[in-house]
Amino acid sequence: MQTANINDPLSIESVYPRSAFDNDARQNARDKEAVEHGVMILSMPDADGNFALKPSQRHVGEPETTTHSIFLSPTLENSEYGALNPSGSGYDGPIEPAESVKTSSDPYRSFVDSLIQAARDADFPPSPPAESLKGFRGG
Repeated sequence: MQTANINDPLSIESVYPRSAFDNDARQNARDKEAVEHGVMILSMPDADGNFALKPSQRHVGEPETTTHSIFLSPTLENSEYGALNPSGSGYDGPIEPAESVKTSSDPYRSFVDSLIQAARDADFPPSPPAESLKGFRGG
């Protein structure tokens, strides 16, 4: 687990660099993928804006919402990676990359911005007091 800061996008980029984003986005775009790749926010920002962040994976069957973490995964929607279209010769022919949608926005920068916003909006319940974790539990 590493620390990033909502006021410093470079700290997020050091934990989750563009190369990891690109790799994860490509893996998430594959059909029938059983594991989603991305990054997990593990704590709310403190008074200085620091929060726990780590590259992570989760099974596609896991619930979207959890109470103590936020998982974000990059996708290739509307990005410069393009889509795949079948060739004119039919389904048995080669598959060519489609003309990508040219946008002025950077998908990686947009992902970092959404990560910062998710960290700001995080509202995790407080940790239980240490005393409640001690003692006999039955059995």
